[in-house]
Amino acid sequence: MNSEWNDIFDSYVSRIISPDGRDTFESSTQLVSDIIDMAKIDQSHTVIDIGSGWGNVTMPLSKIAKKVIGIELDKKNIKEAQKRAEMADIKNIAYIHGSFENPKYSEKADRVISSLVFHQVKPDKREKSLLNVKKLLSEDGMFILCDTFMFFDSENDSTLFNKVYRYLLPKTTPVKIYEKYIKPHMESDFDYVYTWEDMKKYTPKENWYYSKTELETILKKIDMKIIEEKVFSPFFGIVVIKNEG
Repeated sequence: MNSEWNDIFDSYVSRIISPDGRDTFESSTQLVSDIIDMAKIDQSHTVIDIGSGWGNVTMPLSKIAKKVIGIELDKKNIKEAQKRAEMADIKNIAYIHGSFENPKYSEKADRVISSLVFHQVKPDKREKSLLNVKKLLSEDGMFILCDTFMFFDSENDSTLFNKVYRYLLPKTTPVKIYEKYIKPHMESDFDYVYTWEDMKKYTPKENWYYSKTELETILKKIDMKIIEEKVFSPFFGIVVIKNEG
């Protein structure tokens, strides 16, 4: 199973050091292509990319959309994205210093896209962040969310969660932190079955993984729903979200 998950991970995600110096992830060309396919974008659309980084998704979007807005929290990443767009002579991208929690942008968009970012939003800020997305969407707009989260019943399927948890920690935790603080425990209690409750008990809240069930609960509260999904693995995929009201 780990071999299969590695193949999926390597096909869709690259672990790199970002322009702002963080140990982070970049969407592969294949993943960007899948996101764009699910977004069903045409040349009349305005598209917002939240957590746009250094333009890995916004630049391909600019080739098919009328206008692209990249919203990014780190100013170093914005400078790098602007530099890359200028070098490629791309004129229809604008970058804004903002985030899910505070987009600093209010005009409507036909599509909002985010790849490998939403898991960084603190649990108590997720509802507000999704409300911000809702406000940005046009009447028939769609939110395309690609991220690492649990597509299975993680609270009750402890066997699968244990496998996923042990797999994801070394993949998603900064190397130095994992090697020093986590790996020794993982290796010393190999037979222990980690549960969803263990994660919440022993892991800082801002580092909790989230589940599709939790996402759907928030979406229901704000009159949004998932209308389509593409699942790559039990913990990684793309969902398309629309307003219900």
